[in-house]
Amino acid sequence: MRARQIITFPLKLLAIVVVVYVLWVLIVYRDIPVDELERRYGGDNLQTVDIDGVKLRYKVEGQGPVLVLIHSHFYTMRQWQPWVDVLKHDFTVVRFDLTSHGLTGPDPSHDYSRQRSSDLVAGLLDHLTIQQASIVGSSTGAGIAYTFAAAHPERIQSLVLMNAPGMPKTSNKYMDRTLPSWGGFIFYLLPEGLFEAFLKAPIIDDSLVTPELLTEFFDMYRRDGNRMAEYERMSSYDKNDITPLLAQITAPTLVMWGEENPQLPVEHVALFMKKLTASPSVQKIIYPNIGHVIPLEIPVQGALDLATFVQAQTGNSHP
Repeated sequence: MRARQIITFPLKLLAIVVVVYVLWVLIVYRDIPVDELERRYGGDNLQTVDIDGVKLRYKVEGQGPVLVLIHSHFYTMRQWQPWVDVLKHDFTVVRFDLTSHGLTGPDPSHDYSRQRSSDLVAGLLDHLTIQQASIVGSSTGAGIAYTFAAAHPERIQSLVLMNAPGMPKTSNKYMDRTLPSWGGFIFYLLPEGLFEAFLKAPIIDDSLVTPELLTEFFDMYRRDGNRMAEYERMSSYDKNDITPLLAQITAPTLVMWGEENPQLPVEHVALFMKKLTASPSVQKIIYPNIGHVIPLEIPVQGALDLATFVQAQTGNSHP
């Protein structure tokens, strides 16, 4: 009897500790209302449009040929700010927060596929009465960019893919895993400290992950609805062969890659160049000592390289 009591007491204590911890996390790491985040991070020129039920947050800056910038997974359109500072002098730059990200938040349809995101890009261009644009995507954004390019060849002037996903034998292990049905709850328990390692893992220079970036990243992750939406996105990751999709792309294409990319190896560049069979021109730029997040790791030179490529397609020259 005494032995049973000794065993039972620690188990009860452990259960109490777990419950208290969970409650503490849910209070401290509560959802943040989007209005509060807009005040913190919205900045100038933030706009909202309802596209098929999605309250898409976006910005438009500059004048000239249109560039649409689609950010990386887990980041937001703020990822592109250093690029916008360079590009807005020669281009009209359109950027937005993907669903399950940043200020846009969850999609009422619960559809986080590349095709759904591509449809939202088309809806945003329709709203802005933009007939043609150059589409630029980083990582997850690149998957959306090539999906849009395949579906809307008449609207694409040029295509830029940075560290694009979709090739077989990915080294990004989480993409090959199936998330459990209860996994969404775990997304509410992840502490801020865990995100520092997460942000540093795919890049080469750890100093780029500043305390300010970490706080912003975690705040946006806690936007009301984003955590469960992100779980739904990751649960529905598209593992289908993209070869037929790439074969439909008829736009001049630039493939930009970090040579030290730990998630998607540089060997994937050759695969993309081989599979873009209908593109009249496929170019590549491989950056030494750069990892997976080109917008963060090499903003100024990356923006200049992007401008040079796009202007060659539109007939404008960079000063």
